[in-house]
Amino acid sequence: MRYLDKKQKLGLLFSLISSENTGPASKLADKLCVSKPTVEKYLALLREDGHNIGYCTRRKTYYLINEKT
Repeated sequence: MRYLDKKQKLGLLFSLISSENTGPASKLADKLCVSKPTVEKYLALLREDGHNIGYCTRRKTYYLINEKT
């Protein structure tokens, strides 16, 4: 597996959120090869950048709320 830097991981995280294919935070951490607290930090960074991110407990995925395309 190829090493991904933080910027690439943030891009992958955003892509997974956009496609609503993240799974819960623990599985998302595995997909990004980071810890669960790091996933939470990355989500906070995306939110600071203005992305409104929610989590659906029924579907167990993060998603974009009212994201302008």
